[in-house]
Amino acid sequence: MLAHSRSGSGEPLFLVHGITHRRQGWDPVLPLLEREHEVIAIDLPGHGESADVDPGFDGSARPLVEAVEGLADDLGIDRPHIAGNSLGGLIALEMAARGSVRSATALSPAGFWSPVGRAWAKALLGGASKVLQSWSRERLDSVLSTPAGRYALLSALVAHPGRDHYAGMGDDLQGLARPREGFATMLAALDTWTAPRRADVPTMVGWGSRDFLLPRAQVRRLRRVLPDARVVVLPGCGHVPMADDPELTAELILGTARLSRV
Repeated sequence: MLAHSRSGSGEPLFLVHGITHRRQGWDPVLPLLEREHEVIAIDLPGHGESADVDPGFDGSARPLVEAVEGLADDLGIDRPHIAGNSLGGLIALEMAARGSVRSATALSPAGFWSPVGRAWAKALLGGASKVLQSWSRERLDSVLSTPAGRYALLSALVAHPGRDHYAGMGDDLQGLARPREGFATMLAALDTWTAPRRADVPTMVGWGSRDFLLPRAQVRRLRRVLPDARVVVLPGCGHVPMADDPELTAELILGTARLSRV
C-alpha cells in the first residue's frame, strides 16, 4: 500500500505530488482542505515513504495512476476527489478521464509541453539532481539559509524563494539530491507523459503565472486538448502553488469539488 496520511472529515480528497516531491508538500493547504474533506495525501511509488517502483517500471505515468487507484480500492474509497501538482496533475487528469474520481484539480500538470518544453524540464530536473547529489545535507541547508541561495535553488519551483519560510525546504529537495529508484527511468520516458483524454467530471487546471519549470504558455495546448476543462492563472505563483499561496490553491481545489455536487 502507498504511504499516505489521512486527516479531516467529509468526502475523500486525494492529494498527489510531483516528480521527486513528497506528500508533505501539501502541508500548507491541509488545514484549509480539512474543513470540508477527509484528505488523503499520498507518496507515489519511489517517493517519500512509499516503496520503490516495481521491477520493470517503464517510466510512464500509467503504473502510477494504477497505484493511486489501487490505494483507493485498498481504502474502500469509491471515486474520491483528487488534486495533483505537476506529475500529480497529470495523474489527476488521467484519473478523471478514466472516470475513477468525482472531480479533478490539476496544478501545472505535466504532459502538455512541446518537444522544447519537455527537453527544458528534463534538463532542469536532471541538472539540478546531478548538482545536489554532489552536496552534503549540511551544504544544502547552508545554501538554503540565505536568500541568494534560495533564489539559485528554488526559483524554478516557487515564485518567492527569498522568503524566509522556504529555508526549510531541504527535506523537499531530497528527492532530487538522493533520487530513488525510477527517477532516471521517468526522466528518460517523459515523451510518454502525454495529455489525457477529455473527462466527464468537473475538471479545473490552475497554472502559476511565474512557473518556470512548466511555463504557462503550455496552457494553449491544454485548451486544445481539454476544451471542457476550466483553466485559471494563479497570480504570483510558481510551479508549486500550494507553497506560494495556500489560500488560493485550497479555494481552487474546494471550488472544483463543490462543482460535482451541483
